Amino acid sequence: MNATDSLVAALVDAGLAVGDGEPRNAGGALTGRYVVVRPRTELRGDGTAADPNADRSPEIQVTAAGPSRLAADQVAEQARAVALGRLEPPDGWVWQQAAEYVTGTGTAPEATTDPTAPESPTFFRVDVYRYYLTPA
Repeated sequence: MNATDSLVAALVDAGLAVGDGEPRNAGGALTGRYVVVRPRTELRGDGTAADPNADRSPEIQVTAAGPSRLAADQVAEQARAVALGRLEPPDGWVWQQAAEYVTGTGTAPEATTDPTAPESPTFFRVDVYRYYLTPA
């Protein structure tokens, strides 16, 4: 299990609908309120002199979606509580320090791109978290 898997498992345990890398899961397309989890860059460094690249700091993007701005904000706040809370460390690693919120976007609508099938927009909010890992 890596850091992304650990976060996905914690979000699912918290009762959130999660698409891992895309907005759907094995049960089909997700509708309503959900989050999509994607790994981003992984920084390395801050290790010892003997192994300067031993420590890792992966970033994970969590995109919250909902049928309204309020719904997307609510699911984003639920996901934030989990992302910044206590997670199981990835296999072979321990947490070096607490996770941090790195950046994010305001909630914005994404309307359908097909003018022949108008529908209500889906609202999205993107947040990025960084985790600090050191070998166990």
